[in-house]
Amino acid sequence: MPIDPEKRAETARANGAKSNGPNTKEGMDRCARAATENARRRRAIAVTLDCTLLPNESRELLLAQTQHEFAHWQPSSPMEIQLVQELIDINWKIRRIRFAQNHALIEATETQRQRASAPELAPALVAQAVAEGCVPSGPQTNLDRAANLLTATRSRILRDLRLLNRTFPNRAGSQPVLQTEHLTTEFSFQVPAEAQAEVPTAPATPLDYATDPAHLVVDPAKPEEPTPSQPGDILAWAQQQLDFHPDAPQTDIMTSESKDILVLGSRQTGKSTAAALRALYEALNDDGSTVLLAGPSGRQSGHIMNRSREFAQQLGLTLGPPPPKCDGYKLPNGSKIISLPDNDATVRGFSAPRLIIIDEAAFASDELITALRPMLAVSNGRMMLLTTPNGQSGYFYEKWHEQNEEFHKILCRADQCTRIDAKTLEGFRASMTTAEYAQEFDCQFQAEGSEGIPRETFRKNISADIKPMFEEYNE
Repeated sequence: MPIDPEKRAETARANGAKSNGPNTKEGMDRCARAATENARRRRAIAVTLDCTLLPNESRELLLAQTQHEFAHWQPSSPMEIQLVQELIDINWKIRRIRFAQNHALIEATETQRQRASAPELAPALVAQAVAEGCVPSGPQTNLDRAANLLTATRSRILRDLRLLNRTFPNRAGSQPVLQTEHLTTEFSFQVPAEAQAEVPTAPATPLDYATDPAHLVVDPAKPEEPTPSQPGDILAWAQQQLDFHPDAPQTDIMTSESKDILVLGSRQTGKSTAAALRALYEALNDDGSTVLLAGPSGRQSGHIMNRSREFAQQLGLTLGPPPPKCDGYKLPNGSKIISLPDNDATVRGFSAPRLIIIDEAAFASDELITALRPMLAVSNGRMMLLTTPNGQSGYFYEKWHEQNEEFHKILCRADQCTRIDAKTLEGFRASMTTAEYAQEFDCQFQAEGSEGIPRETFRKNISADIKPMFEEYNE
């Protein structure tokens, strides 16, 4: 027989009136803890990080902003959670674009300063950099366009979230469990009943504008540029910082104290690598100095420049651009390593270099060496000439055979290099003529085919002991 609904309701009211909850303090505390725990479990939310973090972006800051947004909006359904996640992603992207704009403007301003050869940053240079970046196809305009699109999407998300808040104003504390298991790309946190978290202050960028836009300031909290330790010995520096262990000729190239160094070496004996290390070491040990690299073509001088750049990157140094219309790079201490072509008309203009290196000097023009040597008059720097033989003429040939103690001469034949296998040399010897092998691997200056009598024949038969026939020429 069915129960009368009115009688059932009356019975329920009577039973409810008999229960007023726990009467003791222990019982009330137990109920309060249970209610708090149940509410906490119901409010557990798993949040997926949709933002891709770049190497220089802070994961801690993204998590803090995520917690702030979820605490503010109190999402209770999958749709609301998705809207809040989209809002966090868009805010992060807008922040990234603004940082990119600042860094692009800083780089453009630095380029303007170097182009104008100005020691300080002037307001006019800042204005010029801003003007160039704001052209229709400039970087500032493109970044602004992307930020405006993201901002429009953010406005739509905020409108939807506000509409949901007005529709369901009293939903906090009664939401079901949304997710209990989290993926490896997700994290969970407890959303409080009221918004309590605050957006942390964004960390200062490495470079930022001060109140006066004519100056740049560096955040004092930024760690100093990693620079290699500078032991007094270049060999210890190369071994400790670059794990480079030179052989005897390379050691001589790296440590020679002579003002004029002539290096006559076979192919593939490592003379260019040792010279690149010497160039980088000299530049690092003299702030604001200049090292010039030259050769018969851009390929030769560029080879040593690229090798030294690789060593600098291996040290973790941040490299800057060279002077305008030059090839090379700038070190953090202000020193510059510049590669030059074999053109005596265009290499002029550099003053007081610390070191000049000419690769394949036997193939370079005498005019190039003549144009470069006077640059060392004030700096009292060094000139290093590296080459394999090239006939019996030219500046290097004459200086190599000249009896002058001021020139430090370094010889490295292929059979003296431990990195070249003897079987490999035998293969070259079998495939080349005697003269070709002698010049490329034995470092012998071979006469050109058009010469009737080689110059070496004349040189070997010249004697300084023969007195002239007439006494007046003996003075």
